[in-house]
Amino acid sequence: MLRITYARTLQRKLTLILLATIGLALFLAATALLLVEARKEYRNARQVLTAQAEVIGLASEAALAFGDQKVGEQNLRVLQAQPQVIAAALYDVQGHLFAHFLSADDGGAEVPAQAPPTGLDFGLSSATIVRPVISNREAIGRVYVQTRHGVVPEVGEYIGWLILVVLVSLFGALLLAHRLQPALTDPIQEVSAIARAVLEQGNYDLRARKRSQDEVGQLVDAFNAMLDELGRRSRMQQETNRALSASDARYQLAVRGSSAGLWDWDMTAGTMFYSPRLKSLMGYDESEFPDQPDSLLNVMHPDDRPAVQAALRAHLSHDAPFQVECRLREKNGRWRWFLVTGMALRDEQGRGYRMAGSLVDISERKQTEILLQQSNRAKDEFLATLAHELRNPLAPLRTGLQILKKPGAAEGIKKRTLATMDRQLTHMVRLIDDLLDISRINSGKIRLELARTSLRAALQTALELSRPAMDAAGHALQVELPEPDIALQGDETRLAQAFGNLLNNAAKYTPPGGRIALRAWQEGSQACVEIQDTGIGIPPDMLDRVFSLFAQVDGGPGTSGGGLGIGLFLVRGLIQMHGGTVEAFSAGSGRGSTFLVRLPCLPAASAPAPAPAAGESPVPNGPAPGRVLVVDDNLDAAETLATLLEMLGLQVRQAHDGTSVLAAALAFKPDVVLLDIGLPGMDGYEVAKALRAEPRLGRVTLIALTGWGAEDDRRRALAAGFDHHLTKPVDLAVLEDMLRRVQQEQRT
Repeated sequence: MLRITYARTLQRKLTLILLATIGLALFLAATALLLVEARKEYRNARQVLTAQAEVIGLASEAALAFGDQKVGEQNLRVLQAQPQVIAAALYDVQGHLFAHFLSADDGGAEVPAQAPPTGLDFGLSSATIVRPVISNREAIGRVYVQTRHGVVPEVGEYIGWLILVVLVSLFGALLLAHRLQPALTDPIQEVSAIARAVLEQGNYDLRARKRSQDEVGQLVDAFNAMLDELGRRSRMQQETNRALSASDARYQLAVRGSSAGLWDWDMTAGTMFYSPRLKSLMGYDESEFPDQPDSLLNVMHPDDRPAVQAALRAHLSHDAPFQVECRLREKNGRWRWFLVTGMALRDEQGRGYRMAGSLVDISERKQTEILLQQSNRAKDEFLATLAHELRNPLAPLRTGLQILKKPGAAEGIKKRTLATMDRQLTHMVRLIDDLLDISRINSGKIRLELARTSLRAALQTALELSRPAMDAAGHALQVELPEPDIALQGDETRLAQAFGNLLNNAAKYTPPGGRIALRAWQEGSQACVEIQDTGIGIPPDMLDRVFSLFAQVDGGPGTSGGGLGIGLFLVRGLIQMHGGTVEAFSAGSGRGSTFLVRLPCLPAASAPAPAPAAGESPVPNGPAPGRVLVVDDNLDAAETLATLLEMLGLQVRQAHDGTSVLAAALAFKPDVVLLDIGLPGMDGYEVAKALRAEPRLGRVTLIALTGWGAEDDRRRALAAGFDHHLTKPVDLAVLEDMLRRVQQEQRT
């Protein structure tokens, strides 16, 4: 065991502590990772071997049943494609060798003449499995497979990497500690040097320099204060008893007139003095807060009394520093935090006979500490959940790409894979859009496109958005839309987003096969929308906090749960921006939830015209503009977008930096330029201004296609000369409709 007391310097002690703690943590982590890796390799090897035996058994079932050794031999020769297979054999029902296969790479391999017992034998370098071949629930033979495995080499290599990582981590930690330790040790070494100088020279005017406001800074303050006190005492030793009495009288006068929260306890006489400032801080007068020892104890929080009394006993018994935090009750009943400090005067026998100190109001600091802790926890939970939510759609996207790379994938599989990838990409875009909407709501930059709109249309759009989640969970959906329709003054897209979030939330937190009901009606001058589910419900203490940012209700078994805790916050923000309210109701956990939205509605005569049916488009399906210049420094993004546009029958050229766009545009004469903002050389704003300043290009249409999607980015793009602004990843249908609109505008 390390004995840090043997180290002579503070820096060495800190280094030893660092080595011990980090070394232990890395050793435990490495051991755990090694065990997990070894178990994973073993399970993988066992699963592969079992699968091979199962496949050979199924393929050879007919050969064993009809006694066709030739077919059995052919089935075993399939294992030539598996270089790790050493030997394989088939045995008939009596256990006699029926057919066998020996790898050409292992000349010494052989198979038993009689069928070994059924089971799995896992060695250091090879593994053997014997499994029965079942046909019509009867054993007709056995299959024997012997393969090599690489569990031991894999684990050995993993151990080597772990050792290397541990050593490099320890070395890096030592280097970093060596750079950071002076910030802690230099002030202490300076205090030690000044203390030696004071002892050798007797000069109490020396002072240590305070470098920080932490505990080391407090130590320096205490050390300097000690030097002040030692200097004062050194000078006062030469004064007479009369000067001492006068000094004491002046001290009493200063304490009574001070504005600080001071106290003075005469333990021999049993009296206590509290400064007027202390009493005024808590709102008490002289009669309500008399100078008695128990006055402070009477207003102290019961939970804090044991700690204060323990600190006082430790100070009087062992001369430990008396410094403790506690809560004191004001006259109005409110609790405030105070830092209580003090020091006792002792007689020749070491017994305390007088003690004085101060009380400092630290309520704001304590509140700040609590808020910082809560904020830090919320941040950590949010980042962890965000990483989880982003990995979820990335996994099927990556798997889908691997499937599409397979040359033998069937057309049906490719279509299902593309549909899955499209759903997951849409989910990621919606997640990022929600995060941006949260930022815009908090900063007051979100913009509503207010117009007379239909409540029915917004609800139908929301139902379309949430239908996949409900169908996937097998929920029964009941919808009651208002008759006649209700007219609203609002942004139909944002309203559909809010209602869609509520419906998705109901689908997510309702076990499979649940019931969800959507009902809308008019109540006076308000439109009411109620979404009710049979899900996990909301605890009573969460009903008021469920709309807070990052707030989440723990899901039960059978629910998908998860999420970032931003959906309901976004719902409340969007509904309030429309002048409405949203409330949550629940009878408790496991008893479902109800969300009620109220929005101001317009008179019936102001109802908007019915929305076009799904699939209709106000833009004619005519040809899009013929020439498109795609500008993006991401080569893959530019290439894929150009390919899609060429599939639409367009002529496409590409440019990948800002400085080459003008020359490419003059040579190609495009009708439309799809222009990224973040370009090397010249950014998209500068390129747009240059294109607008070139008269030979005429009125070419500029469309910003960028990852910057805030409202300020949109305004800046329009000011630079762009005609339209789209945010990546762009929906191809939206882009195609915009190109058709551009073609119409250019014709007119």
